[in-house]
Amino acid sequence: FVELFYREIEQNWQDYIQVLFQSKCVEIKQNGEQLEVTIQSQTKGQLTFTPTLLVGCDGLNSIVRQTLHQMEGETNYFAMQQFPSASAGLKYKVLTLPPKFPLSDREDDLTKSTMAYGIRSSFKGRTKAISLGLLPLKNPNLPRTANIITYPDHQIWQLNKPAEVEHFFKEAFPQLPLEKILSSEEIARFTSSDGGTFPQPQYCAKLSQIFGKPQENQGTAVVLLGDAVHCFPPDIGQGVNSALEDSYLLNEILTETKDNLAEALPRFENLRQPDIKALIRLVQISYPWQYNQDPLQKRLWSVNFFARFVLHRIFPFLFHPHSFILIQNYELSYSEILAKSDRTTLNLYILMGLVVIGCLSLVVSS
Repeated sequence: FVELFYREIEQNWQDYIQVLFQSKCVEIKQNGEQLEVTIQSQTKGQLTFTPTLLVGCDGLNSIVRQTLHQMEGETNYFAMQQFPSASAGLKYKVLTLPPKFPLSDREDDLTKSTMAYGIRSSFKGRTKAISLGLLPLKNPNLPRTANIITYPDHQIWQLNKPAEVEHFFKEAFPQLPLEKILSSEEIARFTSSDGGTFPQPQYCAKLSQIFGKPQENQGTAVVLLGDAVHCFPPDIGQGVNSALEDSYLLNEILTETKDNLAEALPRFENLRQPDIKALIRLVQISYPWQYNQDPLQKRLWSVNFFARFVLHRIFPFLFHPHSFILIQNYELSYSEILAKSDRTTLNLYILMGLVVIGCLSLVVSS
């Protein structure tokens, strides 16, 4: 995506957008009715500029949002509100594998780029069992990436030497010809990598702030997009999608208001905030048990999933498919998906209540 955006800038916006590489925002401070942004560039040193519009899309630890939070004082409008999730706190690392790597010693038994794979280890138990999850790729010549996702107390996080990691993988996946798949360089890179941790689902109450009169070039308007305003585990694959939707909606509103920032940003916030709240809730309920943390919870989720699927086929006017299916329908907003999911949940409770009453009636009458 970054390459796509940069190519668009180079082809169509060279005279309007300046791209600075190897640069970091180090400070944002208020100067009268405007904001001054200071960046540190490895090639150009320290630069300061006063923008009319500042777009904060700098991730979960956004300096833009943190600055707004400090300026707001005790209101907490720009503080992240965190919510529980079964997948929050899980640790992950990524293993890079060759394209079309072998699945066995047979020469024709190679992976296909367009197929997803879930390769289970021979180990059992929460602190030792592991899986390699591979998503499909369109380009067959690109390397494959295998996601390793486990609890923080898993044995793999205790391995500090490449030799230990190599031995662990060979014991875990005896069905794979690992000597043909994993190079010593990749094992060393994997060992030295810190990996990452799934964040809690979270969002902040406000998406924008206006200082002065930016529409008259006498102030600065600030808007937050992407992970800077909503962040969550990757359970439903909506991180990039929701950020692109933020950008699309903001662009639509700026066009409709003829770039009047004082009118556009409050309108953007009012339209986007309900979908962001719904999105965070959907992350909590849609598929947080997919990483094999708890076999019982995963089975209960499967029962719920198929119950909704079957009931939707029989009574489509009363029940909707599971939210994990609904979220793949690009024509539905996050708010619409959550509303359908909640209505189905309510109808399921009513149905279970009627079944219980019917059973009790049969017992009493007998």
